[in-house]
Amino acid sequence: MSRTTYRINNRHFEVWRGWYFHTPKPEPEIPYDVQLISLRLADALPPNALEQMNVDARMIQPAERVLFKRQRTEDILNAQHGCCALQNPELARAVLDVLEDQHAKKYKLIAWCILPNQLHVLIEPCFPVGRIIQDWRVLTTRWALQNNSALGLGLNGKRLWLKRCQDRYIPDSKQLAEAVQVLHQSPVKAGLCDQPEDWCWSSARTGKRATAS
Repeated sequence: MSRTTYRINNRHFEVWRGWYFHTPKPEPEIPYDVQLISLRLADALPPNALEQMNVDARMIQPAERVLFKRQRTEDILNAQHGCCALQNPELARAVLDVLEDQHAKKYKLIAWCILPNQLHVLIEPCFPVGRIIQDWRVLTTRWALQNNSALGLGLNGKRLWLKRCQDRYIPDSKQLAEAVQVLHQSPVKAGLCDQPEDWCWSSARTGKRATAS
């Protein structure tokens, strides 16, 4: 119900405006699109390597700097800097358990690959992606810190992952197939195995449950 109040000669008058209904704001839409998400360990990208990358990027044409930095970042990651805690099979298993636990609940888990210092996941979410990633971070970090000393993971501080992550929208089936292939090829490109199927912590091993090699 709504009334408009106004004043004439210091006297209040109310005019009936009829019934008024407040229209609730629509809920934010949940993207049901496929997303490729990459998380990196907190020490996977050393500051001195990033600083040198930025120095070298100044020598590159502006239009080519984004591609240059992307390729250089990949080279730095493939060099396996830092503690590489994900090479520990128990931590890798714990991370995979977290991914599989929310499959068919908050997303469809399409493909995944756990490397010594990073994680690649391809999902079709039915839940806000930011909250999905936050759940991954919280659960895996808690497990890693609780088992850091016992497993000799070499984690420093209270962070497992870098604050920033990469996510990429996959718009169609063609790019989806390419994304799966690139994801499965990542351990080969890093020099960790000869064929994607050889890497035990990858969905490329169709029909095989990931175990320590």
